[in-house]
Amino acid sequence: MNILPELVEERRVSLEEVLLSRDMRQERQQEWMSRYAVTLISLTIVVPGECKDTLLSRRAFNIAWQSLASLLAEKGWRTVDKAVFCLPTGPEGLLAVDFSPEEVKRACVELEQQSAVGRLWDIDVIGPEGILSRQMFGLAPRSCLVCSRDARLCARERTHSLSELHQAMEALLP
Repeated sequence: MNILPELVEERRVSLEEVLLSRDMRQERQQEWMSRYAVTLISLTIVVPGECKDTLLSRRAFNIAWQSLASLLAEKGWRTVDKAVFCLPTGPEGLLAVDFSPEEVKRACVELEQQSAVGRLWDIDVIGPEGILSRQMFGLAPRSCLVCSRDARLCARERTHSLSELHQAMEALLP
C-alpha cells in the first residue's frame, strides 16, 4: 500500500501542529495496544523543517513501508492490523504484529541499518512496557545526516542549514 506522491500537501506546519500530531500518534498507539495486546511498529519519517508532507518524505515512507512488509513476510510474523495516515505533519504507519517486541526491534534496527534510506526512517517498536529504545540494545544514538555527530546535538544547535539537510536526504533516495 503506497501513499500517492502526487497528493502531497507541501504546506508549512507549526510547532503546535507537530506536537498535537505526536500526541494523537501516542493516543492511537495506546488504543491499538489496548485493542490488540501485541507488538506495535510505528513508522514516521525524519523530516527537518516546517514542511513535513513532501514528495521526499512520501518516497522515503513508501520505501520503508514496503521494506517492513517484506521483513514481516520473510520472518513469517503475523500482522494483526495495519494502517497508514497521510497527515500535514508527515506520513505515519502503524502495524500490529504478533511477535516478541525485542525480536521485532532487533529486526527493525537491522532493516534501518541495511538501507541507505533507513537513516530517514523512524521505526518505533512498542511492547507492553512501552517503546524499546536503541540504547536498550547497546546501539549508539542516530547520527546526523550531514556530519555523523549525534543527530540530536546538531538539531538542537541548528548546526546545518535546511538546504544542507534536504540535499543529504535526497542523496539517500534511489
